[in-house]
Amino acid sequence: MKYDQVAVDASFLLQMFLPEKKSAQAETLWKAWVGDHVEIVAPTLVAFEVSSVIRNKVFRGILGESEGREILGLLRQLDISLIYDEELMDMAWEIGTILNTQNLYDCFYIALAKLLRIPLWTTDKKLFQSAQKKFAFVNLL
Repeated sequence: MKYDQVAVDASFLLQMFLPEKKSAQAETLWKAWVGDHVEIVAPTLVAFEVSSVIRNKVFRGILGESEGREILGLLRQLDISLIYDEELMDMAWEIGTILNTQNLYDCFYIALAKLLRIPLWTTDKKLFQSAQKKFAFVNLL
């Protein structure tokens, strides 16, 4: 099925910026979406989550300060629509209850995809495994 929009989570975006084992797959899929004029969306939370992970890697010496700043610059250049809707908080809470999760971060991504009726793409295997039975629109790269 072809969609006009797709949602991505922080784990997916991080694959595009950091040398990870699924980086090439993430970039290929991203380029296909861009080529097909698919709007890529995420909750506004993604900007905070990705930049926090990058900062953590700089703090721990995994990335240099200039590398971290460069990645943040690349993140700003991505053609991604950041969305916040007041319904997301309540939906994320309900999803958190359904999945019996301690934190709601991942639930915001699921809530956005559910609200917009679009697929969510993640590289987070744990998220995928916990959500796949209840939310068939969650896809693992």
